[in-house]
Amino acid sequence: MTAEGLPVQRSCALLGVSESGYYAWRNRVPSKRQIRHAWVLDQVQAVHEATRVWAELTEGSGLRVGQSHIELVMSCAGLQGIPGERCRR
Repeated sequence: MTAEGLPVQRSCALLGVSESGYYAWRNRVPSKRQIRHAWVLDQVQAVHEATRVWAELTEGSGLRVGQSHIELVMSCAGLQGIPGERCRR
């Protein structure tokens, strides 16, 4: 909201957060998880055109990452993979 030009005081009042909490959040360094997500997202975007992103990252690049982590990062970035084959019993 402040990026659109609204004053910090008004934005904090609308969202129900303290101004000190806003400034603490804004100046906080990224966590290890956020850094890893950003790094994995870069890797995913590099191979997104491939049919199987997870297979390409683990087998092709040797990256140790789970499928659910890839799904989480891709969904946060708005990327969709190609659906896999259904298992038949």
